Amino acid sequence: MRAIGFLIALIAALAQAGAAFAHASLLRAEPAEGALLAEPPAVLRLMFNEPVTPLVIRLVAPDGSITTVEATSENTTVTVRPKALKHGTHVLSWRVTSADGHPVGGSLTFSVGEASATPRAGTLPAGDPAVRGALWAAKLALYLALLAGMGGAFVRIWLTGGNLSAHSRASGNPVSAAAGPRLRGDERIPARLDRALVALIVAGFVLTPLSVGLQGLDALDVRFAGLAQKLTWETGLETSYGLTAIAIMYALFAALFAFEAAWRDAHRLARLLSLAALLGGGFALALSGHASNAAPQWLTRPSVFVHVVCATFWVGALLPLIAAVQAGKGDALTRFSRVIPMPLAALVISGVILAVVQLDRLDALWSTSYGIVLSSKLALVAVLLAVGAANRYVFVPRYAGGEATASRPLARTMTVELLIVAVILALVATWRFTPPPRSLAASEPVEVHLHGERAMAQLSMTPVRARDPRVNIEVLDHDFNALKVKEVTITLANPAAGIEAVRRAATHRSDGHWRVENLRIPVAGQWIVRVDLLIDDFEKIVLEDQVDLPRLP
Repeated sequence: MRAIGFLIALIAALAQAGAAFAHASLLRAEPAEGALLAEPPAVLRLMFNEPVTPLVIRLVAPDGSITTVEATSENTTVTVRPKALKHGTHVLSWRVTSADGHPVGGSLTFSVGEASATPRAGTLPAGDPAVRGALWAAKLALYLALLAGMGGAFVRIWLTGGNLSAHSRASGNPVSAAAGPRLRGDERIPARLDRALVALIVAGFVLTPLSVGLQGLDALDVRFAGLAQKLTWETGLETSYGLTAIAIMYALFAALFAFEAAWRDAHRLARLLSLAALLGGGFALALSGHASNAAPQWLTRPSVFVHVVCATFWVGALLPLIAAVQAGKGDALTRFSRVIPMPLAALVISGVILAVVQLDRLDALWSTSYGIVLSSKLALVAVLLAVGAANRYVFVPRYAGGEATASRPLARTMTVELLIVAVILALVATWRFTPPPRSLAASEPVEVHLHGERAMAQLSMTPVRARDPRVNIEVLDHDFNALKVKEVTITLANPAAGIEAVRRAATHRSDGHWRVENLRIPVAGQWIVRVDLLIDDFEKIVLEDQVDLPRLP
């Protein structure tokens, strides 16, 4: 009952931890993307869907020169005060860190006086692929250490024995002894299992601070040499991932001390510490990341916690059970087979909840990077469940029935499970670089400027969550004054993608602008955008251009 009460309290704390923010997205900019301004703006503003911290802000002048500028942030708005902007097209390159600990970057293009050739922003740092690759590898290795190491410690102590035998006590403790511990009741389980579990836990101690440094490198967009700078580590710790890293270290200590307690025959303490490590790992990973910071927090954080804890129990059981089968010890396997259905059910339910929250629409499963990763993960999980079912209903009964040759295929299929888990974790680690669709659906409006001899039209395409985007149209004359028109019609076509022209009439709004609701951009690419302006019954102005548009939403 105490354990259940502690678990309820932990989930309640998770539901209230942190602000209810999602992955940071730019909602609006002043001036708007692609805007043509008569005079240089006194300030530039970037407005996000959550509070952000500016990391690096650079301004590219029309001549291609790059200047790092200072920026201030207040709540959800980042303000930049540029100096002496020249006539021509400028690019503001920005990089901020969001509440989920991930850096977010982008650029804002605007023109003063007249449009010129867009300055080359290719000279701006675009993220070091080596740093991102190292961050991905460190995340993967850390996930393996947490799930296989801490989960293995829990299963080892709870399901395969809890006290050290006199023989293993004489050979030293699990941290320092070469032989490692062998827990009472399963002395025939190889000592190398315990050495492997302790090695995984120790690897976690190395990987956790390293991942903080790599997080700082990626946030600041600098190369490996930046690891020698104090600012890199401070930046990594100041993100929400810093709190996760600290919590992971506590969980790793609990797992290591659980082995120490088992060596000293403190059976109850060993169980409590291994349970604390298991729950602590789930708590740590629920403190940051895309899923944890999605709304509603009362649902997503506990779901991440349950998902991680159940996955850690399942994955952590594989190494101890393989060793038990090879040693001819079937008791642990029987106990695990009895217990695993409930964690598996909780794992699936929490995973479904998180997927529904993260996806904006069903087709995001195959039309976004995040969705493709999720689809691949779901396919592998289905294979993993099939292999697990084969173990439970085919190989385990044969092994329990005493078949002499049953242990080898059972150990092999569990090894296959472990390999599939490694691939799944490799996919999960890529989510660090793929914002979820629900975040993309709240991203900045896409601005399109159409210029003609007698009129201009400023189009703002705003994504709307779970709906097709709306298009706001502002019609201006050459003095940037509102131009009175009777009707506005927009036409979009993408012949290269086989999409014929879609024509929609806009409705006039009280603010003088025109709006089209639910006009979707199904694929990214070169689109022909045309706006027909009906001035009166005898005059019509046509504005048309070919522009690059992203997929919306």
